[in-house]
Amino acid sequence: MNILYHFRTQGRGAEGVHIAGIARAFAERGHVVDFSSPTGADPRRTCGADPFAGADRRTRRWSWLARHCPDTAFELLEMGYNVTSLVRNSRLLKRRRYDLIYERHAFFLCVTAWLARRRRIPLVVEINELVGDERVRRQPTFRRLAERCDRFCLHRADLVTVVSPHLQRRVVALGVPVERTLVLPNAVAAADYAQPADGRGVRRKYGLGDALIVGFVGWLVPWHRLEDLLEAVALAADHDLRLLIVGNGPLRADLESLAAARGIAARVHFAGAVSHESVREHIAAMDVAVIPHSNEYRSPIKLFEYMGQGKAVLAPHTEPIAMVVRHGDNGVLFDPGDMSSFRDGLTRLVSEPETRRRLGEQARTDVLAKHTWDQNAVRILERLQLDGRSCAETQQRNSGVR
Repeated sequence: MNILYHFRTQGRGAEGVHIAGIARAFAERGHVVDFSSPTGADPRRTCGADPFAGADRRTRRWSWLARHCPDTAFELLEMGYNVTSLVRNSRLLKRRRYDLIYERHAFFLCVTAWLARRRRIPLVVEINELVGDERVRRQPTFRRLAERCDRFCLHRADLVTVVSPHLQRRVVALGVPVERTLVLPNAVAAADYAQPADGRGVRRKYGLGDALIVGFVGWLVPWHRLEDLLEAVALAADHDLRLLIVGNGPLRADLESLAAARGIAARVHFAGAVSHESVREHIAAMDVAVIPHSNEYRSPIKLFEYMGQGKAVLAPHTEPIAMVVRHGDNGVLFDPGDMSSFRDGLTRLVSEPETRRRLGEQARTDVLAKHTWDQNAVRILERLQLDGRSCAETQQRNSGVR
């Protein structure tokens, strides 16, 4: 098939990893994937790039707007993007016959659903968040309009994929039949994890030697509650361990100051932003890989990357994470927001090397068996043919809709 993949993000960071993972999986199965986005980015080349660092001029402009534009003004720009995307995607559809449109959902984005129906092209909408759920930006000022756009889009999609059961329940509550939804947690590219990476170079780079390393990968923003991780490390004074933080962001200076104030500055190493390929080597250098915070609807990509490298994972017991991590079997879960539970989990993993080894081995086995981008792509394509309904038949079904 020819697949048009439309997204409104910068195509960098974690969302870029997700976009690139699914696109590569489609391509590896013989499908042609073209991207449509405001920056013109190809996430297969930019995924994992630092969103706080500059890129080309267009990407820098969008990045600046996302960080500095007043929320209400930014929402108006999001609404106006419907016009831009309509013009761009209409041109793309005239140049090539597409068999499927795959769209990453965004607030106020609804014109693609209208265009897909008008052109009789099956539409898959991938949802990672919805209005009303906890998010980095505040809730939309024009919340009711955002919800109406969601209903318009989702009711016209042939398949709605979500990363968690919470989002599936919310989509169904909007009136979408449950059989047109599919829960797909995030994943890894199997080829990238066929062999565990070698973390010895990272250990040499930071002078870590044979120290026990607790690690985190992600952007340094309030969302991740990294102060809890620093506090837990500070309180583990009776253990000789180091903390490796991989990523960049506006909180780095604050975290460095907190480490100094707690007397652990010499034990905390900030790697900064690294390429997505280098992330695997940094994870390989860790003994315990931590997710300090998540919520009821997110499926953290770092969780699957940790597990793919065979690391002992410490993560909060949220529904999406508990779908993947079985406490005591392939990871350790703690009660979200409970510092005592967090510390107990960290102490257990730091103190029990055999437990770390066992959990890590099982985590790697489980991820490669159940959570790869290729498996996600296969499930999407299979569901588009549910009950023998092929894409061509879906186009015929839509032929009377304008």
